[in-house]
Amino acid sequence: MDLFNLPDPVSMYQGAKMAGLERKEVDALVSATYSAIITSMWASGDAKWAIWSGEGQGLKDAATSMYLTLSTMESKNFLTLTVPQKLLDPNNLARFQTEYKTK
Repeated sequence: MDLFNLPDPVSMYQGAKMAGLERKEVDALVSATYSAIITSMWASGDAKWAIWSGEGQGLKDAATSMYLTLSTMESKNFLTLTVPQKLLDPNNLARFQTEYKTK
């Protein structure tokens, strides 16, 4: 999986529409895809090799920031994210801040 070539949700919706899938099915597909990416980044960051190399916390921070960014879509009934409980630990989440900027 190429970390910087994430799936494009628009093309996923377009492809699913052409395949005849319903909106709920596509929402589940997009949710599963992003949940898997976040979980994979978190698990990689928790691996001994990543901790030993110093990359572990960076991967876990990337997974957390991705979760926090995409979780705003949960309240709009667009995504349902399933992530490791350790990621949701209040001590982990408290280290991040989201700022909304408007023009």
